[in-house]
Amino acid sequence: MSQTFVEILLFAIVAMNAALLMFIAGVLRKVMNEMDGATFKHFLNSFYRHSTHSVFMNAVLTIPFLGAIPYFYFYGFKNWWITTGLVLWFVAGSVGKIIKLPVFQVVAALDDNDTDAQNKARRRLHFGNVLQAVLNFIAAAMMIVSFIHR
Repeated sequence: MSQTFVEILLFAIVAMNAALLMFIAGVLRKVMNEMDGATFKHFLNSFYRHSTHSVFMNAVLTIPFLGAIPYFYFYGFKNWWITTGLVLWFVAGSVGKIIKLPVFQVVAALDDNDTDAQNKARRRLHFGNVLQAVLNFIAAAMMIVSFIHR
């Protein structure tokens, strides 16, 4: 397997990750904002439960990390665009988890009628999704520069 092929695979998964997060941060955010408290709580609990058990979601969220290990072992850190993109992707995922994971627990424990706390949780979740989507988009853009500058 050539270095370019591995880089294309890593880029494709990071780009897919960015697209998925842009969908969640854009379209799904609007859908969630239209939900009343009980519906939002039910949806968020269901979304979290199903996404943590989704083979697709787990693959998209872990392949770049698992693929980076052998990539760096075999090819080193010479390609700074790929390296920086992968590092930014990892940072985005870590920051996203730090911001968003507590929201799922908070919302699950909230009363359906506690609109103030739910709105605060929605804003935090949306902020985490938008931030992660933007950082993933930048990571993918950095990685694509590698193919332009060959």
